[in-house]
Amino acid sequence: MARHRIRHRVEETRNTCSRAVLNEDTIVIRLARNLSQEERREHIRSLLRRMMEQVLKEQRKKRITPFRHILDGGETLTIQTKTGKTYRFFLTPGPRTTIHSLKRERGWNIVIGPTLRRPGLHKLLWSLLAHAERASVHMLVHEMNRRTLRVPISNVKLSFARSQWGSCSQQGTIMLNTALLFVPRRILHYVIIHELAHRKVQNHSTRYWETVKRAMPHYRRAYQELQNYRLPSL
Repeated sequence: MARHRIRHRVEETRNTCSRAVLNEDTIVIRLARNLSQEERREHIRSLLRRMMEQVLKEQRKKRITPFRHILDGGETLTIQTKTGKTYRFFLTPGPRTTIHSLKRERGWNIVIGPTLRRPGLHKLLWSLLAHAERASVHMLVHEMNRRTLRVPISNVKLSFARSQWGSCSQQGTIMLNTALLFVPRRILHYVIIHELAHRKVQNHSTRYWETVKRAMPHYRRAYQELQNYRLPSL
């Protein structure tokens, strides 16, 4: 598997602690204030080593890139989700961006306007897929909830996210990452149970994991499999 070159840059901050974050393919080291030159060098060296280990670990994971072909210039694409549904995309240039649903199959004709760049197109493709799959995912979440935890849910959302596979708000909204449509079904089921369990226990305490296990006795297998996947990025 090809690895992307990782750059790094150093920023001065007024924070009391140094930290590092990964921004796309760049490690950003944010140094604490009032460090000596020796402390600066040690903080940079330590944080860079720690982040490189994390980056290399992430690069070994499976990437979810269903739209790569048309993002790289292709004009047509057929994808199949792990739910068994097939979708087709047809792209053509035009004076402005417009979307037309196909009449006889699942998919879209997309006219790409001159101002739509690659990240915007990528986000649009995820949005179209989420809209098409939202109803079936909504039904799946409610059915799994009915069979297991029976917790109150106010809403179910399917959307693209770069930082999390799912979430559960205090108001009872379950959000699932659209990328879960491209992982084995048991992983999708695990993430659903994971978020439903947060309606009973908001933290990740022992009681929380006991709740998950009652609803999904073999959740650990799916949890470990999920660690092999990398969240998609725009």
